[in-house]
Amino acid sequence: MTVFAFSRIRRILALSALLPLALTACGTSTQASPAEPPPAPDSAVQAVFATTDSDFPNPERGFYHASATGLEALDAAEMTQAYADGYRLIYVRINLDDYRDTDLPPAFLERLEAGFAVARSSGVKLIVRTTYNYPQGETEYHDAKDAPLARVKSQLAQLRPLFYRNADVIAFMQAGFIGAWGEWHTSSNNLTTPENRTQIKDALLDAVPPTRFIQFRYPPYIHDWYPNPPGVTAALKDNFRIGFHNDCFLASQTDVGTYSEDPATRAQEQQFTDALGDAGPFGGETCNPADDPGAIPRTACADILAEGARYNLTYLNDGYYRRLFHDNWTKGGCMTEVRSHMGYRFGLVSVAHAKTATHGGALAISIVVRNSGWARLYNARPVEIILRDPASGEVRRLEANGADPRRWLPGADTTETLKISLPADLPAGTREVWLALPDADSRIQADPRFAIRLANADNAAKGQTWDADLGAFALGTTLDIR
Repeated sequence: MTVFAFSRIRRILALSALLPLALTACGTSTQASPAEPPPAPDSAVQAVFATTDSDFPNPERGFYHASATGLEALDAAEMTQAYADGYRLIYVRINLDDYRDTDLPPAFLERLEAGFAVARSSGVKLIVRTTYNYPQGETEYHDAKDAPLARVKSQLAQLRPLFYRNADVIAFMQAGFIGAWGEWHTSSNNLTTPENRTQIKDALLDAVPPTRFIQFRYPPYIHDWYPNPPGVTAALKDNFRIGFHNDCFLASQTDVGTYSEDPATRAQEQQFTDALGDAGPFGGETCNPADDPGAIPRTACADILAEGARYNLTYLNDGYYRRLFHDNWTKGGCMTEVRSHMGYRFGLVSVAHAKTATHGGALAISIVVRNSGWARLYNARPVEIILRDPASGEVRRLEANGADPRRWLPGADTTETLKISLPADLPAGTREVWLALPDADSRIQADPRFAIRLANADNAAKGQTWDADLGAFALGTTLDIR
């Protein structure tokens, strides 16, 4: 979220602070071949679905709105308007400018708690960064101060219960704390030394709930800790929680100091972040190319479409430095594609299940789902089957086993068999079958604003439709309960 950046600082970072990488194993994500429709069991009901190119918002992805205030003063009217404008991600800072030398007072922590409550009531999730300064000019930049290592660690310990209580509305954490704007450079307390930054990384991993990722600013730092990013299976098994945010995406050959000025080293760093995007989330913002002498910004549709897909872009600032980037994407005719393909984009291809089932028994539903987005889903989320009585409208929500939407990889079709236990008290009769992807957290699981909308077209003739009140998609099939 750097509003003012300075070329000499960026060049110093590229030349000295960011060390060359010695990559030993990297690569791009492997895309599965399109899956065949699931085999139909005897006496099965089957359905196929059409996808839609329509642009619609979804949780934890897309263009984000940057809050005009810190989390401690998050404004409900602003958040309500942001939701109405289609934003589901809000970038917000925790401003610790007044607490570099003291503990965080209880009143301040209560204001932060209230800020999280505002996000929850508004239907949005947050990208959170904690900072000790936010310079608005060169003088402020040179005077920017952070806090000593001991203070950073003690305040993270204070923030830990707050983060755990509000994990439901935290989409991603940006590491913050260090240097100007919390961007992990120009520390006034030597926090960017390898030992100090590693201690802060470890303190962040302890303070942030284990269900949430932490994004760091510079690839060489991440490479020092994790030289070989895991694949998706290993990342899920080991609960890998590290991502990358690039605050000058596409702005110059080096992304204004994000990558090395040496072409060979830069290629290695980019290969590393390419691999990292399979395991952890990537997002950020564009910035002013003039901050890097001789910059050649990558402003065409071909650039954002290629690099968005390559690096698994999940989110991007919608408000900063639009002139060269966002405006050009609109003129070039690709803005709708950019908006709709950031992050995951799930659409059903086909479904099959038995015509009848017994209450108290089991039901298997085979689905093929396509992720046409640029990234996978990074935060856990259940799959629900909803059985709806077409006469009374009564619904029963049943969590399905056997599927993890975080494994639905970009550019691939995935075949799953959902396994559902039918309640013993489920009355006999015909039920419509719906599919839902609600939030995993019980505090907002029933709130349809936090459910994922599938990228399927409504088809009234087939009974296939999205219902915003249910946060679910009607499969157009029925199940007879006996």
